[in-house]
Amino acid sequence: MRIRIALGREMAKDLKESVFALSFSTFGILLTAITLGVFTDALRDFPALLILIPPAIAMRGHIFSSLGSRLGTYLHTGELSVEEKSGTATENIYGSFTLSFSMSLYLGVVVWFIANHLGIGGGGHISFLSIILISYLAGFLSAIIMTAVTFTIAFASYRKGWNPDNVTAPLITLAGDVITLPLLFLSFHIVTGIGISVQTLIFLLFIGATILSFYPFRCGMPHFRRIVRESLPVFMLCGLLSTFSGTLLGSNSEALLSYAALILILPAFLEDGGAIGGILAARFSSALHTGEISPGAVPKKVLPLFLTMHIIGFIMFPLIGIFGFVIATFFSVSASIYEMVLISLIAGELLIFIVNFLAFYLSMFSFRMGINPDNVVIPVLTSTMDFVGTICLLGIAFMLHVV
Repeated sequence: MRIRIALGREMAKDLKESVFALSFSTFGILLTAITLGVFTDALRDFPALLILIPPAIAMRGHIFSSLGSRLGTYLHTGELSVEEKSGTATENIYGSFTLSFSMSLYLGVVVWFIANHLGIGGGGHISFLSIILISYLAGFLSAIIMTAVTFTIAFASYRKGWNPDNVTAPLITLAGDVITLPLLFLSFHIVTGIGISVQTLIFLLFIGATILSFYPFRCGMPHFRRIVRESLPVFMLCGLLSTFSGTLLGSNSEALLSYAALILILPAFLEDGGAIGGILAARFSSALHTGEISPGAVPKKVLPLFLTMHIIGFIMFPLIGIFGFVIATFFSVSASIYEMVLISLIAGELLIFIVNFLAFYLSMFSFRMGINPDNVVIPVLTSTMDFVGTICLLGIAFMLHVV
């Protein structure tokens, strides 16, 4: 009886903390939409930004959600204290900046190649230097802000008696959305407003900073070495997937346009699916590091967490449907609130069922392989959610004969 009461209290605590964080994450989608509306002229002038935006936002989430997950694990295991600075925190900061520099260069190159291959440029082929600098500058400015935000969220939630694993992924995702887009457009205006000689100088400075950021490899920093070694290959793959996600969505454009209101809820739907996956990944990683669970079959103590995620889905996904209906009505897009809520709810619950087991087994697999789940599982999950979430949403819409 006492065990059931304790489990009930833990589920209620998880539910309260996760719904609080996810509500803010969902609200961030509205701010993102407003930002895109404000800067539509920049997108017309430089359409290659449309290719850069999804992977840039996703990469900020990958790098700093992983950082938040590691901080939660360090706090749970006592390796990190909120009262005093430590080398562990410093190494994690270095690692996040190294990843930010490296991935900004990588994404810039990939986006430049795709944009020129598809002929997407402001009046022709886009400048290699311009797109690299936009990616670099936005990545650098975002890293400064996101590092402070991530530590603040992790430490403040821990001081408050909350589990950082329940709140870091959704709130950091929100911060990444709200911060990255304006900084991308700010970087665009800065880069396009300076001459080629200044661009070249700044580019060389960033290349030098990227090379120097790997220097801690020679300084005996084990956390830094492991973070960069394990994360960089996974982030490169995830960045490529995020870059092509727009192309994959484009293949379903006919279905989406036949019921345009689905487009309005797709970002929030994918965002919350990825955030729920982030919560699960962070929880499983902490549990593995503390010995609460061990690699193997799904233990019974994990099932209440799965159930909690489904309860959260019953709260969040209908809200996404309602949110989409209100926005569709505002823009005079035909939509039924009944269909919007039903599609979002059923597709969301299906997505949670998939992400529950995907998060668990990815965490188990990486832990067995000697790879820190905090470094790789959240990026893989959130990138996968773009594909799986779209399939779930469109699949349910087809099954209900809405599209």
